[in-house]
Amino acid sequence: MFTKTKDNFMKKIMFFIKKKFFFGFLLSSFFAGIYCFVLTKFFSSYYHYKHFCFLLVSAQVFFYFRYFLGMRFLKKNIFIISSLIFMSIIISIITIGSLWIFDHLNH
Repeated sequence: MFTKTKDNFMKKIMFFIKKKFFFGFLLSSFFAGIYCFVLTKFFSSYYHYKHFCFLLVSAQVFFYFRYFLGMRFLKKNIFIISSLIFMSIIISIITIGSLWIFDHLNH
């Protein structure tokens, strides 16, 4: 009985490991973990950690779209991709502008 449930469990694990979203989840988890270490300044030798955080967030977004949503640069997806790029540019401008204002206010 125990070996049968163990075999079923191993079959289910191997089924998920072969899927693309599992690989994307592992990459995404790795970058999220690195992001947490950077925020706690665990890597104190890296001086400009804000730029590294933006790089990690960009990698997260890429892996999310690539592995979880399955989006590719096809002709039929060009409107969705262009609207997502436009939306991310607007959000980036607002976020970077807000961070710049908070950094330059003398509190």
